Amino acid sequence: MKYSAKVVSSVLFVSQLERSVNFYCDVFGCEQAIREEGAALLLDPGGFQVYLIAQGSGAAHYPTGVGPHLLMWATDTMEGLEHFEQVLKDRTDHTYKHSTGGVTFVEARDPDGIRVVIAYPDPEQMPRSVLDLRLYL
Repeated sequence: MKYSAKVVSSVLFVSQLERSVNFYCDVFGCEQAIREEGAALLLDPGGFQVYLIAQGSGAAHYPTGVGPHLLMWATDTMEGLEHFEQVLKDRTDHTYKHSTGGVTFVEARDPDGIRVVIAYPDPEQMPRSVLDLRLYL
């Protein structure tokens, strides 16, 4: 018998919980499922779970090294990608849009500087044939 598993959650350490909850709910349409002292569980419209755990404003941020590097989302229409690009432009200082291997990416950063990338088309619509070099940055 062959067993399988899939990624269903991400855990992010954040400096200000409320600010991060607002960002992910406003940008990605997440709903807050659980809220406790210093932590929240958000569900995106597809059911993916984003755990936010407050570390305080003085916590160190490690953008390189071993471990999760960024959050990547996907949308199934170009209009959806344009919507997210505009929402991110309205909320962040910098967004970047580029294409590789037939896939268009919009990139920004959440309130703590964590890279957020949205891709179109999603991998179910078009399996990836190349790795985007910006993922290594």
